[in-house]
Amino acid sequence: LFSFVGLKAEGLIFDVPQDTSKLQSLNEVIITSSTKETNNLQTLPASVSFLTPVVLEGRKIVNVKDLSAVIPNFFIPDYGSKLSVPIYIRGIGERSTGQSIGMYMDNMPYLNKSVFDFEFLDISQIEILRGPQGTLYGRNAMSGMIHIRTHSPLHSQYGKISLTTGNYGLFRARVAASELIRENLGLTISGYYDGNSGYFTNQYNGKKADKLRSAGARMRLDWKINPNWEAQLTGSYDKVEQGAFPYGVYTNGNTSKPNYNSPGDYSRQIAGGSFNLKYENSSILINSNTGFLYFDDDMKMDLDYSPASKFRINQLQSERSWTEELTIRSNTNNNYQWSFGIFGFYNDLKTNVVTTMEKQTLAEMQQGFTILHERDTTHRVPLMTITDSEIPIPGLFKTPSYGGAIFHQSTYNNLFIEGLSAIAGVRLDYEKVKLNYDTHMHMHLDITKGVFGPMHIDSTVITHLQGKHQTSFTEILPKIALKYEFDPKNYIYGTVSNGYKAGGYNIQSFADIIRDASQKRPGAEDVSVIDLVSYKPEYSWNYEVGFKGELVKDYLFTEVAFYCIAVKDIQITDFVESGQGRILKNAGKAKSVGFDLSLSAFITPELSFYLNYGFTRATFKDYKKKEQSTNGQLEEINYSGNYIPFAPQNTLSLSGVYMKNIQNKWIDSFNMQVHYNAVGKIYWTEENDISQDIYGLLNARIGVNKGILGINFWASNLLNTKYTAFYFESLGQNLAQSGKPFTFGVDVNLSF
Repeated sequence: LFSFVGLKAEGLIFDVPQDTSKLQSLNEVIITSSTKETNNLQTLPASVSFLTPVVLEGRKIVNVKDLSAVIPNFFIPDYGSKLSVPIYIRGIGERSTGQSIGMYMDNMPYLNKSVFDFEFLDISQIEILRGPQGTLYGRNAMSGMIHIRTHSPLHSQYGKISLTTGNYGLFRARVAASELIRENLGLTISGYYDGNSGYFTNQYNGKKADKLRSAGARMRLDWKINPNWEAQLTGSYDKVEQGAFPYGVYTNGNTSKPNYNSPGDYSRQIAGGSFNLKYENSSILINSNTGFLYFDDDMKMDLDYSPASKFRINQLQSERSWTEELTIRSNTNNNYQWSFGIFGFYNDLKTNVVTTMEKQTLAEMQQGFTILHERDTTHRVPLMTITDSEIPIPGLFKTPSYGGAIFHQSTYNNLFIEGLSAIAGVRLDYEKVKLNYDTHMHMHLDITKGVFGPMHIDSTVITHLQGKHQTSFTEILPKIALKYEFDPKNYIYGTVSNGYKAGGYNIQSFADIIRDASQKRPGAEDVSVIDLVSYKPEYSWNYEVGFKGELVKDYLFTEVAFYCIAVKDIQITDFVESGQGRILKNAGKAKSVGFDLSLSAFITPELSFYLNYGFTRATFKDYKKKEQSTNGQLEEINYSGNYIPFAPQNTLSLSGVYMKNIQNKWIDSFNMQVHYNAVGKIYWTEENDISQDIYGLLNARIGVNKGILGINFWASNLLNTKYTAFYFESLGQNLAQSGKPFTFGVDVNLSF
């Protein structure tokens, strides 16, 4: 839809600055230059999509999860809480710890995907690049990149007020103001509130399980110091309080309503900002971006997701990150273009976790102690009685990391012949991550023993694990590409690039480890804690060929790309044995093949149609693991050839947009939009025995504008399609979350 619009077709495009281009039909300007890319963003030899404010508003895209399926082979299941942002591009992604997708906000990187799900506020443009972007963006960008840009007060001044209301208690308010303080100094301030009463009711207490309240603000100060120097200061704050994890029992394709007794909620606050300093003349562009971001969150979850009192968890995270990137690139019209850069970061993450074994779990443990005692005919095994009402297992985990990179990219245009371009780049990436852990468990026992009569002994079993470890990763990330332009509107390309995601530590494994350590029998084999919690890096090679062009002059544009991704040591998510948390593990080799297709048809100046389709076949190529069989023995299971869980085989977006300007009438304009997004088939397990068939959601919007006032009526999931948004297995249960139902509402906008 948005990848190829903006080409200079006569009558549709107006003269704009050199680093921007005007979108066809939408009358919006997009940014086409980058502080480190040596090519125009719209004509990159890669799959790239642009989303503008009109597109975001028309599709009601207010956060990153709303982008799912809008872009070919781009999928984010919406489940759990704002903590969960599992992004999959072309079948490669990660649903728990770590990230395969990079995200930047105004040139500042976000290092943790726990903060990816925030409210889009005062956005001027979103760019989504598919395929590895490691050369320019590093290990965070193994399968793609998202770059979000906010409005500059130096380029446009305005005031906006937007109110939204709908069913399920939806209420959203946004305000924004952008003004010039003086000719070369401008300020933008914006804020929002978003809330709803929740979609799913917890049967245990009759209350909504997923109620949401969030609010935040953003500011941007731009200063054009002189014709060559420009400074930018940004700041933001975001706070979320939400019910979370509305999971129910999954049986034969049906998900029951949530029904659990322990709290399930998530709260978070994020604050940060960046300082950007840019120098530009007719030869070079130098850019420095210094960023800081912190977030604190608090997650409470019923780990057995049932009315029984078995396990619960309370996890608190506190993170402080600092980043610095300095780039310099050529800024001429010569055939040869180059860029160099250095990048450094420090990320200080502390996680405080308390996993609690509740009374029913203790009763099951007690039953085991009793059976051992009763089976002993020699009367040597004492009767051990647990006297605790519940047993907490607290743990403090510090996982600071730091790293740096140097990178370079060159582009040579008109190589040997007119229209042929060659691009080459390389990045040296280094990262060190540390783990300091301190966790313990206390169990109080009444021990009864004695041949001639009972003798009671009070005992406390204390298991304590404490230690430190560190590891580092160094990787070289190359990229080469060729592009041939038949003319400025049509070109083909081929790209080979390397992707990389660092390894790390699974801190959620520790509850199981310390439980096993407390029950360890004398003489049992010692296993290194680090061996149990570590996972290795993941590597990939991406091969891609594509075409972008104009099929029918001024009316029909297309973009198509075919790709093959070979992955080594793929990282996938699994649950620990007890179900008390999710971990990353390496699963051998994998392969993803498929294609992206976009078509944009401008039938008349008012009417346009768009198609975005992605097909992916992502499978394990060499993955075997040992699992316990029904007879208690370990047996090897071969998953080679199976589909990778959570990666949809198809994404489809069909859209029709009608926008009509009306003169000398009681309204100034009329708009109507219909969008159909489909996703599937999705396999939820490595065995490929549980899946979600392809499903589609129909959304619509109709509205009018008069002067400064705009009113739009909208509906999402018009057909009330039933589908599963998430599935997993824990503590012997099949669990899932249903997708959101039919919703509707109205937007009222004031622009001045």
